[in-house]
Amino acid sequence: MVEVIITYETLFDILRKEKSKSELQQLPADFYGQVVGYIRELHDLVEASGGIAAPGSQKSLVQLRNAQKILRELYERRERKILEMALNRARTESNIVDTGTLLAQERPFYEESAAALTTNKSALLEPVLRGEAPAGVTVPPRGEPGSGRGEQSDERPEASRPSLAAAIVDPNAPTPEEVAVKESCKVKFIVAVPKFLGLHGEVHGPFEPGETATLQGKIAAVLLKKKRVEIA
Repeated sequence: MVEVIITYETLFDILRKEKSKSELQQLPADFYGQVVGYIRELHDLVEASGGIAAPGSQKSLVQLRNAQKILRELYERRERKILEMALNRARTESNIVDTGTLLAQERPFYEESAAALTTNKSALLEPVLRGEAPAGVTVPPRGEPGSGRGEQSDERPEASRPSLAAAIVDPNAPTPEEVAVKESCKVKFIVAVPKFLGLHGEVHGPFEPGETATLQGKIAAVLLKKKRVEIA
């Protein structure tokens, strides 16, 4: 991105672009450093005009408050977009989300959010889908329909329970390793997948369950390994 000198007008333009695009917009690497310098400059102008109560400082004071309002809205819009990026990463369980527009100061927030979402899904959703009780969950006894009696709970350790997912795997289906070496592969989505970037920056998706697409082998292999697709 071309170097930008922060002024009120450039801040307004940056916010306008961030509001008009769904993707996180590129900012100068030193954006926050420049912003701090600009805010200090406005503070100095207010003080030089006699402080916030002085009539001569009102123009600078209004500009300072408007700049702060723009910065707050810009931060919140980027915050929402970064959370959406983290959610996409957690859902696809891969690093195919484009993070090139993140500022260095935003990257820790993105990484920590993605990690928290992934951890929470692994601890809550995935055990439930396997019929296992997440930590802190008590499974009440269930009676057979019409019997009126509770059935005995299965006391076997979770690790010894039969895996339904393993029981329905097609032994003839290609493995992710075999798919990865292919130039392309047609897949069918079995869960909803948000839009993501291909190996060359092209946008794929979003996809709904039942939709098919032809993807690069490496990307298809990632989705296959994470049980997001099956070979069509």
